[in-house]
Amino acid sequence: MSGIVGYMGQRSAQSILLDCLKRLDYRGYDSAGVAISDLQHINVRKEKGRIEDLEASLILEPITQGNLGIGHTRWASHGTPSALNSHPLSDPNGRFFVVHNGIIENYHQLKKVLGENGYILKTDTDTEVIPYLLAHYDTGNFEETVRQVIPLLKGAFALAIMSAFEPHTIIAISQDNPLILGFGHEESFLSSDIPALLSYTKEIYPIKNGEMAILTQDRAIVKKMSGEGVEPRKISIRLDKEEIHLKEHDHYMLKEIMEQPQAIQRTLDKRLTKDGVRLPEVDAFLQAHDLSSFKKIVIVGSGTSYHSGIIGKKVLEQLLDLPVEVAISSEFSCEHGILDKHTLVIVISQSGETADTLSALKEAQEYGCPTIAITNNPRRNIARKADCSIFTHAGPELAVAATKAYTTHITALLLLAIVLTQKTEGPGRRQLPEFIEALRQLPEDVEKSLIMTQDAIDQFAQVTNDQGHLFLIGRGLDYVLALEGALKLQEVAYLHADAYASGEMKHGTMALITPGVPVIALATQEALREKAVSNIREIKARDAFVVGVTTIGDDAVAEIVDEVLYIPQAHPFIMPIIAAIPLQLLAYYAGTVRGYNVDRPRNLAKSLTVE
Repeated sequence: MSGIVGYMGQRSAQSILLDCLKRLDYRGYDSAGVAISDLQHINVRKEKGRIEDLEASLILEPITQGNLGIGHTRWASHGTPSALNSHPLSDPNGRFFVVHNGIIENYHQLKKVLGENGYILKTDTDTEVIPYLLAHYDTGNFEETVRQVIPLLKGAFALAIMSAFEPHTIIAISQDNPLILGFGHEESFLSSDIPALLSYTKEIYPIKNGEMAILTQDRAIVKKMSGEGVEPRKISIRLDKEEIHLKEHDHYMLKEIMEQPQAIQRTLDKRLTKDGVRLPEVDAFLQAHDLSSFKKIVIVGSGTSYHSGIIGKKVLEQLLDLPVEVAISSEFSCEHGILDKHTLVIVISQSGETADTLSALKEAQEYGCPTIAITNNPRRNIARKADCSIFTHAGPELAVAATKAYTTHITALLLLAIVLTQKTEGPGRRQLPEFIEALRQLPEDVEKSLIMTQDAIDQFAQVTNDQGHLFLIGRGLDYVLALEGALKLQEVAYLHADAYASGEMKHGTMALITPGVPVIALATQEALREKAVSNIREIKARDAFVVGVTTIGDDAVAEIVDEVLYIPQAHPFIMPIIAAIPLQLLAYYAGTVRGYNVDRPRNLAKSLTVE
């Protein structure tokens, strides 16, 4: 959600800022802008729409001079998408220019104070109070003015600021919102995320809370807000820019669906042993926390992470003698039950910066709960703040719709469930040998699922093209899978897709089943197949068009559906990963056949850094 970039060096700031903004395109946005200094003046250009619209404006009327500047892509949270509301924003006299990610929670109060001092704000954004406050409290010293204003701001935010009176300087602030300082040869960079910097530097430093990065023509330095110098510990980027190229694929979403066998293998690597599962990070965590003292586990996530959490709940409850709850991140702070040191809280986030999930993590820790994070990025806030982190090593995911994040999150949860069962000798320990062997086969089974279903799903997507509604049904773990499949169809195909527990259809929803309505019936859980077949018969009796998803050799489902998609048979706990493949492919092809940009769905953002 939104993106910040910055540049200071000898090259054209305009070209570098535009290039970096394009590399943050996946984060989601509705307007873009830049502020570039020629050391005499700061020139601003902003456009509603895509980065290409900003680029076209700059081609017609370029800001050719200037070797330093800041840029931004905005996802509207306060005020409609417009050039007026887009960043950079400045005070009325153009003294300070600000780009901002996150949220200023007390901006209403700050706006009122500014109004009482004669200021009239022009936009609908929470950001605008920042340059006005900088102008109001201007001390004549750029750094000191920033130090005066930052304590007035409440919320999670990242800022890059320029001053007309010190046009050779950029100041950057990170407060519970990611902002990265990059080091080049006689040049410095800022970015909300690593991909923007891959072409320019391999050395970075994530700016921490209570710090400011100061970029000048000579160098980039880091100070505490008190003014004390900080020696930044540079981190080498391991991510290769080749990993974010589309290669032979038309879209990132398809590329990432096809990468899942490798992503799952990386999640399993060095963790599956001859004797079971080894998670050194969890072992260290359990040395500090008595596992036998846990009375409850709570899993917290949003969207796809929430769905993977429900799968984790069902597995954990079968293997351990503990109750497990799953909470939506945005609801957790106001709806949670009893929390204390006896409650293990597991938070899940692909980006590691999801604002709702960060708030839930903070809430849990305030009650003394031990916490484990499952995420893809070891340098993000959630990973740094949790007591223990399990990294999926899934690689970059640039499409907004999460695909390999979903399957690798479940894989990590399965590994955690096995470790906890091994440590406690839980009631499911007899299942572990078969379960672990199924995990060894998982990457191969996912590869088989891709091969078996891709062409058939492409054809079925054509059938959905003229449909306004679609239903997905399933029992047990298949119902959770149906929820995820419906979410994917909503995200990228803009299709009104609803998921239902199969047995609940006759309690009201059957009234919506009319001749020809497409229904995807999931029947991958062998123990529940007889009941699943019975529910499919009820729907077929109303002349729905039913596509069954089941395992190889299941004739009972094939006999009663209009079309069948076969996937490999595996351990029941593994099936939600294998069966996710055809649903992800369906969402992808349904979106492309409608002509939508499946990588950049409307109104959505990849990294949700505001609550």
